Amino acid sequence: MSVSLIVADSCFDGERHRPEQTTIVIRDGRIGEVVAGDLAAQNGATPAELRQADVEVVRTPFAMPGLVEGHCHLFLDGDETDQALRSAHLKQPFEGLLETAWRSLELNVAAGITAIRDAGDVHGVNTRIKAELTAQPGRTPEMRSAGFAIRKAKRYGSFLAREVQGLDDLPQVIRDVAPTADYLKIMLSGIIDFESGTVKGAPQFDVEEAKLIQATAEELGLQTSSHISGLDGLTIAAEAGINSIEHGFFMNREILAVMRDKQIAWIPTFMPVDFQWRYPEYCGWNEATVGELRKILDNHDEHLVAAYEMGVPVICGSDAGSYGSPHGRALIEDLVLMRRAGAPMEAILRSATSLPRATWGLPRADLAVGCEANVLCLAGSPFDAVEHVRSPQAVYHHGWRQLGHGTPGAAVAESRAALLVRN
Repeated sequence: MSVSLIVADSCFDGERHRPEQTTIVIRDGRIGEVVAGDLAAQNGATPAELRQADVEVVRTPFAMPGLVEGHCHLFLDGDETDQALRSAHLKQPFEGLLETAWRSLELNVAAGITAIRDAGDVHGVNTRIKAELTAQPGRTPEMRSAGFAIRKAKRYGSFLAREVQGLDDLPQVIRDVAPTADYLKIMLSGIIDFESGTVKGAPQFDVEEAKLIQATAEELGLQTSSHISGLDGLTIAAEAGINSIEHGFFMNREILAVMRDKQIAWIPTFMPVDFQWRYPEYCGWNEATVGELRKILDNHDEHLVAAYEMGVPVICGSDAGSYGSPHGRALIEDLVLMRRAGAPMEAILRSATSLPRATWGLPRADLAVGCEANVLCLAGSPFDAVEHVRSPQAVYHHGWRQLGHGTPGAAVAESRAALLVRN
């Protein structure tokens, strides 16, 4: 039996903040105990375990479950800000897109992300990655994939979605994409015109079509998600009972109330818009457009806080791969932005760990007895300063993996012999 003791100065267990020192005991990859105090210093491991097992002690300022990236596109490189190069990227052969996706996966893991939900691509890259991960039990991260999204003919989303004409062919197209989908993604709106501060074009599907999409997906056992911004489209998605609203810019409290009542999740994806507000020179935006971007973000901040207060299920996702949203770092920055908007830290971490897992049928990964060990160590507590989420040290998920900011705690993982000598 292998035994690891993670001694954290404080932790978040997936549901609540534990500000006291806590020891997490991992036996053969599962959490056996979570106890207050420093169990290693108390010789809390039994003498039999010390004799028969490889015991390591890892000390860290803060421990929490591995993060979940709720919305990303693995086949896109969010670090690339040259629009010509981004367009050329989409035209390269499948193997080139696949190579980008594997790099994106590694960047997610390096940020402490142990589960991702890919929001689809028309090339089937996300489907290939999901199949290869599934064929390798114990590979990090866990993954959910949209496969192919659906869109109205000649509307936004050609790089993500299969086309449908309307009511007549909707059910069949959904059945065609279902075999490779963990959930069904719907392109319900176009993109935002930042210069005018509005969404381009009318919603792609009306209420009747959206309800048919939802009913067909339910028949096939699939949850639904909608790429949507703008009041008209948000109203349609909420009325049809689409399971999650992704992006959701121009939100209002009336729609949030419907989402609360129907328990429709919201993934607000701050990063792509915040990047363009913060670095307008990359897009050539003038002062007026920067002002529109700020108004959009202020509305997002206000309604994010309202969503938490009202009981809307909020899930963290960054739209990584989009312009200015690099994989791994984008989710971390989304957490920082949510905190700066005024959302409670405990609720944000729940939105980035336990809630998406419960919502999407991923294995539970709380720091709780019986759960598979899935522990992220940080260099400081985000309850002291949210910026500590930028400093992952190591993650335990199917064994230890060192991340970018040194080894946990005092830079030691003590061997069984060292533990015996000290005690």
